[in-house]
Amino acid sequence: MIDKTSAVWTYPDLRQVCQKSASGRRVYQYRIREMWLRQRGLCCICHVPMGLAAATFEHQDGRGMGAGHRDDRIEKDGKPYNGAAHWRCNAAKASKRASYS
Repeated sequence: MIDKTSAVWTYPDLRQVCQKSASGRRVYQYRIREMWLRQRGLCCICHVPMGLAAATFEHQDGRGMGAGHRDDRIEKDGKPYNGAAHWRCNAAKASKRASYS
């Protein structure tokens, strides 16, 4: 069962979705920062340096129609998942799946 008062909802398939509340946005920004640090300030798509202020949340498997498949985890099965990317790279990738190994 999903705790609808939480900043992050965890679904039965273990997907996590940060909510559109102040606390959910803080968690989302924290996760962007953690991915940016993990990537040493490089965009996960083009590998060019970017400042933290320019980083956006890039969903490795896309978000699906209406964000129905969105997963905001930054680690999955003990491995890095999703990444921080430039806005323009994120927009150009759109909903295609990617691997950020």
